[in-house]
Amino acid sequence: MVVTTGDGTAIADRVADSTATGPVETAASGDPHSAPIPLPDAAPAPAHGSPPPFRLGNRPPLTGIRALLMIPVVVYHSNFHTLPGAWVPLQVFFVLSGFLITSMLAAEGRRHGKVSMKGFYSRRAVRLVPPLLLTVALIAIYASFVYVADASQRIWGDAAAALFYSDYRQAFGHAPFFGFLAQTWSLSVEENFYVIWSILIVVAFAFHRRRLAYLFAIAGIAISVADRLYLVYSAPKWDAAVFTRTYYAFDSRADALFIGCLLGLLATDGYFNGWRPWAQRLLSAAAVASTAFLLWILFTAPLWQENLIVWWLPISTLASAVLLVYFVILPRGWGSRFVGIAPLVFLGELSYTIYLVHFPVFLVISPNGTGWGFWPTELLRLAIIATIAVASWFLIEKPLMGWRQRSAAR
Repeated sequence: MVVTTGDGTAIADRVADSTATGPVETAASGDPHSAPIPLPDAAPAPAHGSPPPFRLGNRPPLTGIRALLMIPVVVYHSNFHTLPGAWVPLQVFFVLSGFLITSMLAAEGRRHGKVSMKGFYSRRAVRLVPPLLLTVALIAIYASFVYVADASQRIWGDAAAALFYSDYRQAFGHAPFFGFLAQTWSLSVEENFYVIWSILIVVAFAFHRRRLAYLFAIAGIAISVADRLYLVYSAPKWDAAVFTRTYYAFDSRADALFIGCLLGLLATDGYFNGWRPWAQRLLSAAAVASTAFLLWILFTAPLWQENLIVWWLPISTLASAVLLVYFVILPRGWGSRFVGIAPLVFLGELSYTIYLVHFPVFLVISPNGTGWGFWPTELLRLAIIATIAVASWFLIEKPLMGWRQRSAAR
């Protein structure tokens, strides 16, 4: 069973995408030429009850947190024993993804009175497709020199599913055992979300009914939760087929994304501004409790359990939402400062490519194949993963991001 990072799946540049709507929205992209926007602990209360526009700005914690989320996933995939609850970072990624995408789309709608789907999809393509194509190309090169059992499914079938964003291949049990791109199911979940949510946002702004966006987000949460519970309790018995159907599919996992959407709408409408000190202290305490809960899940909640689907998924989603609100409202808090340190931010920038390449590297290089012990093999794996991710970042991703930002500023 493969557990992934959701943008572990595409999340690697959600913050940087805020620059696509103009230089004012410069975000934590790792670009030394971008001018950070100073962030107070809490914005002052708006005059006359009119909240100031929300700016995503330079928020290193929203990039650094991706590094901390990526680490448990990589650790788990190295042996499928350590950190059995490594599925939980996916919930944080999904919530974060929904928040960032909605913040950008809603801010664009507020400024211009409409949302450009062409601009949105072009930004997504520039960010997501090149590293994915690089990964597929590297796997194809490997397969041209080394025999791979069941390559038609494990490589080419997986590559087709990844390129066309088909999460239901795994949800319905059609994926091969240890496919080279099995981890991209969560990327597919997010892509399905992008299509549906961008259309709903466009509709809301086309009718000049911002409240429609709230209604769509709340309805998305309710429908996804109801769908997941129906799939579990309508089944004759709990088994692997029920788990894979509920765990891997967009319809039963979308509630985390829609909760992020709801938070993004609240942020852009000014509800995260001007929190009083007592509310900030309460939020800090809730963030500590949420972190403790997510760590407990990480060490104690393995896959395949009914409790995971019925209880741990929704509770961990709420805990993820609390952490996100903390990072946004208290960017100078001690937790935000820790998560926003430079090494974590840089690793967070690499997280999307690490997510893509780490699993095929683990399949290609194993202790059984090298004849080495676990740790020498693991160090070799990590060195290869890091080399590919760093090269991709500096040679492909960062130049494309710079081009995208310059194009948006014209």
